[in-house]
Amino acid sequence: MTLRLMLAASAGFVLAACSGAPDTPYFPLAAGQRWTYELHEANPLGEKTETFEITSAGPRERDGETYWLRRNSLGTEYWLKLVDGNIVRSALRTTVELEPRNDAVPRTVLPVAPKLGDSWEQPSQPFILERAVPFRERFLHHDSVRFTLAMKVTAVDEEVTVPAGTFKHCIKAEGDALIHVLADPRLGGSEVVIRHTEWYAPGVGLIKLERSEPLETTQIVGGEVTMALQAFER
Repeated sequence: MTLRLMLAASAGFVLAACSGAPDTPYFPLAAGQRWTYELHEANPLGEKTETFEITSAGPRERDGETYWLRRNSLGTEYWLKLVDGNIVRSALRTTVELEPRNDAVPRTVLPVAPKLGDSWEQPSQPFILERAVPFRERFLHHDSVRFTLAMKVTAVDEEVTVPAGTFKHCIKAEGDALIHVLADPRLGGSEVVIRHTEWYAPGVGLIKLERSEPLETTQIVGGEVTMALQAFER
């Protein structure tokens, strides 16, 4: 699974109301919307930039419950539902799976009506941490480095500029976690402080994401990932 499969996106008041979608202003769920992002990643082994898209496919019924479906440009589907005032990712389906696969631990993406100081826990995994020798290998699938981000809304009136434009009254959600990796067998384990930040604009959704995973040893390196909205279509 590539990094793009681990990143989910978001996007309005009027559109949600006229389509029957729930009122989730910072994470619109109405069908037919499309977000295009620029994804940039960099670590001591190199850097690259690519684009990917996420579309909203609207509601689906499953096991007697209503889910809201998103699909990325690689064909992966994210199954979302509303639980206790939160938007929660509960399942996903890749192109090689016939049916959605339930998440072992449902992931709270964002409160429906986020307020300053709101907090939640979010299961996650490294985005860019990778083994450098004897072969290159990302840690996306390593259970040993799974962790939980302690997310919190730290601002509710940010002005953020991305390639798609300047957005006002954005909320900012930040989270961090501390993980331990055996980065050098001679020196022992290393601590990596994961820092994760997201910005959401009203009526649009996720417009920017930053992830920092700092580490540089002879065997394992970390780096930074940024994601910025290039275009949004209703």
